[in-house]
Amino acid sequence: MFETTCTECGSATTVPFKPMAGKPVYCRTCFSKHMLKRSENEGFNFSFDPKQAWARRGDDWKGRNEQGPASVFNP
Repeated sequence: MFETTCTECGSATTVPFKPMAGKPVYCRTCFSKHMLKRSENEGFNFSFDPKQAWARRGDDWKGRNEQGPASVFNP
């Protein structure tokens, strides 16, 4: 364990890794706050739109087995 000071609040804290120069180190409280802000700001919004599911293939796409299965015996 390594003793260091929190980058955000300046309180003494202990971390299980050797702090590197130039990298922020947070205490438990500030780390939780920082991760919460980070997850809110990432803006990952997953929504499934069936209209867009096959958009890259185009309207004339007939299906995967349109030409039949490939064979290793018949080139």
